[in-house]
Amino acid sequence: MIRIILLDVDNTLLDFNKCSAASIEAGFQEFGLTYRPEMFPVFLDINDRLWYEIEQGRLTREGLHNIRFPWIFDKLGIDADGVAFERRYAQLLHESHIPVDGAPELLEYLSGTYDLYVASNASEEQQAHRLRLAGMLRYFKGMFVSQEIGAPKPSRAFFERCMERLGDPPREEVLLIGDSLTADMQGGVDFGLRTCWYNHNHLPRDTAPPVDYTVDHLREIMELL
Repeated sequence: MIRIILLDVDNTLLDFNKCSAASIEAGFQEFGLTYRPEMFPVFLDINDRLWYEIEQGRLTREGLHNIRFPWIFDKLGIDADGVAFERRYAQLLHESHIPVDGAPELLEYLSGTYDLYVASNASEEQQAHRLRLAGMLRYFKGMFVSQEIGAPKPSRAFFERCMERLGDPPREEVLLIGDSLTADMQGGVDFGLRTCWYNHNHLPRDTAPPVDYTVDHLREIMELL
């Protein structure tokens, strides 16, 4: 019987892609740069690779901030200060809070039955601020973020410390909902948690580890729980 639900934030509750695209476009305008939508996949590719390095413990969040936009600008052939742009991008992203379709309704539904907690690799202050702006923070009993916990999702240490703070409940009573096959699903499966993959990119389901549930839209979760 599920009692506790851990929820990822970016591209699970808040639409990271839309938030990032809007923040980058606004930053380009401020820096006097020309933004084209076809540039965004370059950001996603480099960003995803760098966050995977963080998940594997080979890169710090501070290291990402030092190299992400310098790499992106180099790939795009843009002559601009990538480190300065990174700082402005972070400020713009901090204020962005576009919800994933169905996320507010899902939290309203789940909070009536389950104890909800954030499980994220981003900073606690940023995620709490963005969730508050989106009207979602009130549904959560607490937040587990890698920077404060001292270990990244999907490491065993991250989930061990989450469980310790939850009072060591039976693992079958904890469900992890997220979009990342590496940080969320593989991490949850390896630790023995119940898992729900939010497959918003509609990838082949056999690409996932042996998760308990797979949904293409958040509203489907309300039909499962």
